[in-house]
Amino acid sequence: METRANYILIGSVVMGLIAAAFVFVLRVTSSQGEFDSYDVIFEESVTGLSNGSIVRFNGIQVGEVERLELDPEDPSRVIARVRVATTTPVTTKTTVELEPVGFTGLAIIQFVGSEEEAPFLKDTVDGVPQITADTSGISQFLAGTSEILARASLILSDKNIQNISNTLNDVQTITGAVAENRDEISELIKNANKATAELTVALENLRRASDGLETLLAEDGPKVVRNTDELITDIRTLISETEKMVTENRDSLRYFTDQGLGQVAPALAEARQLMRSLDYTLREIERDPKAYFLGEATPEYNAEAN
Repeated sequence: METRANYILIGSVVMGLIAAAFVFVLRVTSSQGEFDSYDVIFEESVTGLSNGSIVRFNGIQVGEVERLELDPEDPSRVIARVRVATTTPVTTKTTVELEPVGFTGLAIIQFVGSEEEAPFLKDTVDGVPQITADTSGISQFLAGTSEILARASLILSDKNIQNISNTLNDVQTITGAVAENRDEISELIKNANKATAELTVALENLRRASDGLETLLAEDGPKVVRNTDELITDIRTLISETEKMVTENRDSLRYFTDQGLGQVAPALAEARQLMRSLDYTLREIERDPKAYFLGEATPEYNAEAN
């Protein structure tokens, strides 16, 4: 009886172990069915990413990295096999990027965005879906930093540094010259201000004189022009009559030149007096035509009075 009881106890323990193993297998199988796998393609360095790294969706942890490997068709690309909870809404519009974790040097994979109307990615392909990751912000920053450093290096070339040094030396020389001649420069500025003030006064006087002349021409100009035309007409008539008289008395004039030269001196004296009178008359007309023809004196402009 005792031997039989031992067999029954051993059999019960074995059956319990088998049942426990069966439950464990069921749980493992069920657990594996609660995750979906995706291949994330990176076209940049994945420094800080490793097996077991966290996978997040909009900041919430939904899975982890199963393995990392190089793309056999293009070694410059890295393929990260990740598994995420099957309830994670990864659609055809979802994007992926590598995100650093503070200053620890570690990195995680971040799934971003999902449109309700977009189909689930796992339903659109056979096998493991693939997603090409966007360039991370840190990579863009480093690329921009490299370009900035290259441009800064170009700007700070030896030639440009020498040009800047020469410019500073020239500025220093000019500053020294200004400091040494500040009294002369101050006097020059004062003279320029004085000359500007005098020029302003002169321009104002000139404007007033111009206004007066314009008024004179507008009021009396037509009358002066008309009288001048009449004078010119009279002179032309006098010249014409003189020519006619000379033509008609040519014989008498010839006789005069032969016989009466002795009487020329008094005539020349009278002609000279006539020319002086005519010259005086023309000067008066030129000086003040209004006073000559109208008998009114034009007021003289006195610059000092203004």
